[in-house]
Amino acid sequence: MSKNNKNSAAKNTEDAVKKAAETAQEVKEEAEKAVETAEETASDVIDLTEDAADATENILDLTEEGSDKKAETDEAEKAPENADEKEAEGEEAEAAPVSVREKYHFDLLSKIIIWVVAGIIFLGAVCVTTYYVTTAQKAEFHADCTDTIMWANATAESGHVYDQEFSYACFLPFSTSTIMYPLLHFFGLSMTAHIVGMMCFFVLLTVFLVFMIHEMTGSYPMSLVGTAIFLSITLSTQKMREIFWGHTIYYSLGILFLVIGAFMYFRFLSVGSKARALKKDGKNNKKTTIHKLIIFLCICLFMLLTGTDGITGFTLFALPFAGAVFAEQFVNTKHKLLSGKTALVTFRCLVFLIMAVLGNAINNKLLGDMTAGYQEANSNFSPMEEWLEHFHNLPFAWMRLLGVKSLQYVKFTSEEGIPNMIFLMAAILIAVIPVIATCYYKKFGDDRKAKMLRIWIWMHWAVTAVNIMGYVFGVLAAADWRIIPMIGTSLIVSILFLSWSVTRSADVSRITVILFVPIFMAGMLHCNDVRKMKKDEYKHNTQYMLADFLEEEGVNRGYATFWNANSVTVITGERIKVSDVDVNERGVFSRPYQSSKRWYETDPEQGEYFLLLSGYEMEQMNLSDFPIYNEPIRTAQRSINGIDFNLLVYDHNIVTP
Repeated sequence: MSKNNKNSAAKNTEDAVKKAAETAQEVKEEAEKAVETAEETASDVIDLTEDAADATENILDLTEEGSDKKAETDEAEKAPENADEKEAEGEEAEAAPVSVREKYHFDLLSKIIIWVVAGIIFLGAVCVTTYYVTTAQKAEFHADCTDTIMWANATAESGHVYDQEFSYACFLPFSTSTIMYPLLHFFGLSMTAHIVGMMCFFVLLTVFLVFMIHEMTGSYPMSLVGTAIFLSITLSTQKMREIFWGHTIYYSLGILFLVIGAFMYFRFLSVGSKARALKKDGKNNKKTTIHKLIIFLCICLFMLLTGTDGITGFTLFALPFAGAVFAEQFVNTKHKLLSGKTALVTFRCLVFLIMAVLGNAINNKLLGDMTAGYQEANSNFSPMEEWLEHFHNLPFAWMRLLGVKSLQYVKFTSEEGIPNMIFLMAAILIAVIPVIATCYYKKFGDDRKAKMLRIWIWMHWAVTAVNIMGYVFGVLAAADWRIIPMIGTSLIVSILFLSWSVTRSADVSRITVILFVPIFMAGMLHCNDVRKMKKDEYKHNTQYMLADFLEEEGVNRGYATFWNANSVTVITGERIKVSDVDVNERGVFSRPYQSSKRWYETDPEQGEYFLLLSGYEMEQMNLSDFPIYNEPIRTAQRSINGIDFNLLVYDHNIVTP
């Protein structure tokens, strides 16, 4: 009986060993298949709960578990008395491949649903923004919107980067004006050139934002949704639309630079990680190393070009970008302060800053003794007595830019009150979520993508510090829109934090999604407001109506004050050339702002010059001696949008440079 028991135990042990070995082999084969599947889908991950990199790492872990099972088989051979236990473990191992398949072999229907929903949201925001840039913005077009194309035109007229005869508001040689310069040769100084140039800016910002978010999350659907949210919020108010899509000045240009710079640096980190992995595996990483070097050189060139934008490039991009990269490494206590890694990151940041300084030096060489009054005025301190008032106005400026209106005596639940409540909640959350993200700073993990999010948090607070300093202690408080850079970075950090929490299934993911509901709803309302703007609404724009008035009167060259000058020139495609003048009780004088001295020179072939004035400007001019020495040969009047305009036509040039 004892002998039979021993034979039975031996046989059971042998069966258990065989079964465990077979199970281990199956686990290994399933894990290898899962690795191949993850590699195939790594370039096109659509799961909003995991990214390709994490998936591959988890599968590698499962492969190691398969080898552990093989080790357990060896133990079974040495310990027959544990055969039953090994058999049970073998049964558990058989269930493992099922969970792998459930986790990484996505249901086709869920893939389609995720892509369709993300695609609809993205295309909706893109279509509405495109409609505004190409069509609806004409209704809100005015003199400030012409600065970008006027800088490009100055370059075209002079044949140099800077026109010594032109008076610049600010110096931004590397901006949308760089794109508009060649467009002038095809479309002239016109609305077509302006719209195409702004569409190029829109495409650049949208594409790089999608790629940047994808580089951090590994999910294109998440990238599309995040970009759609950003685009929709930029349509919140007329001033936000103007700053982002009406023209390009440093408020929106800094956001574009940060997005492009972040994408290139994140790509640099990803390629560097791949190169190290290949080297560790003993594989040839020459191509990857060259790729990494090319990206680094591109970043250096980009820093050089942005450096030519002077103090703007430094304060809104170069310093926040390089400072964030360094700060993220410096405060990371898992790396020694005097380590090779820290030294390498410090070296990169120094190179970036040196390239920016070199770009600034090149710009100063091109400028010579030229100055830009508007740009330089924004760098001045304001009286100390006004600082508290500026600080008090900051949150109100933030809310107004994001669509919140002052609706006294309007009920919360009224047709007008409900949207305002949504805008209010969205404005508060866009300010608060970056603070929450900062509190989670140490919980992001130690991988490459966590590093990217931490860098963006540093960039946001750097831009915010610069913006608040200029607003509270400087003269930026004179206009709400000058805090748009920190609104932009706050929105981006909020979107990235949402992306991180969802793709990593963080414990805060559901809360973050709930917090984003008002922001998403606000974006939808903004898009709907733009969608409802009529295509021919521009016909009621004062500038377009003035252009029609002047064309009907048969004039083609003359003068008007700033708000009625350059805009009419661009709208008419230079068929009517209007130059800026200053009108006061002393007379009519040329105004050196966003204009060239050549525009005031007398043309021997020009028979008539006109002067376009509002009723108030007419009264101011009549107080001077100007009417005594300059009598018009004919006049005309027209009331436009409640303003009485007077047209005075002369047979000579009434303004000299």
